[in-house]
Amino acid sequence: MTMTRYGFVASGGGYRSFYTEGALVWLKRNNVPLVHIASTSSGNNIVVDFLLWDWQSEELPPVLSQTLRLNVTDIVHVFSNFLGLRPPLLPTGTHLFTVDKDSCRKSLLLDDPRRRQLLAEHLKTLRWDIRATNLSQRQGRFFNVNEILGSIDDASLDAFMNAFLAGITTIPYFKAIIIDGDYYIEGGYLDNTPLRTLFEDDEVDEIIAVDFTDYDYHRELDKLYHAKSFTLPINSIDTHLLVSDMQLTLPNTRIFTQATLINEMLKTMGKQSAEVGGKRYYAKPLHVLRPKDLESMTISLKDSSNQKRYFELGQQEAAAMFQSS
Repeated sequence: MTMTRYGFVASGGGYRSFYTEGALVWLKRNNVPLVHIASTSSGNNIVVDFLLWDWQSEELPPVLSQTLRLNVTDIVHVFSNFLGLRPPLLPTGTHLFTVDKDSCRKSLLLDDPRRRQLLAEHLKTLRWDIRATNLSQRQGRFFNVNEILGSIDDASLDAFMNAFLAGITTIPYFKAIIIDGDYYIEGGYLDNTPLRTLFEDDEVDEIIAVDFTDYDYHRELDKLYHAKSFTLPINSIDTHLLVSDMQLTLPNTRIFTQATLINEMLKTMGKQSAEVGGKRYYAKPLHVLRPKDLESMTISLKDSSNQKRYFELGQQEAAAMFQSS
């Protein structure tokens, strides 16, 4: 009996992506064959941690295992260092942080020879695409990590870090990344759930995607609109974060509508695949993990346990998905 081969989409979602890592860990522990992963934004962080995990001898992915042990006093420090974040030396008002690429690579454990070897081995068993947005050309771009890291050395990892950072750069928090003279920002501005390359891959039988759009924006706006006037600075920050979140996640509705349309059109045509615009798309069942009301920023003194809760929820809901199918 042939086992179903799965593609997986690690959507952007800030610290909600601990949910995504929970789902990935459950899939690996239960020997669900993943052959292709596409990611953007915080999903990139989760996927690189997953691919640096020693599946045979470690209980959890390495950065995740550190994060889940954090206490309140550690949490802000780790957040600021995880991506090598540095405030601009001379603030201009254009961005809050720059990302030090060397610090980021080190914090992701990509300077560790053993982790590099694990990454190389794991990329032999699955394909990984990072979705970014070329702002200069006003179009999306997929970076094929397997091609970039065909051999893993300092030069190829430098090219990988460009693609990785391009896929997570949200403005005005971070400065846009320049690749070949063009400005790049995260993929979520155009496509926060990058499904396309999975539909084009005939090695993928079915797709599992994580979608964080089931969030009560009505409630959050009510909360902000009824806040007291003296909380203006805090409200301004919260409103800015909410607007950014809406910009990056609401387009998911359109993405899933398109995916459903592809499947329905192929079914109506009685075909398993069709070529459109020079690309061949394959009919694939789409399974969506859609947690409700997860917050994108959970690193706060108010509640430092959300990361672990989201991770556990991802495991539970991945298990439930397979039990019901």
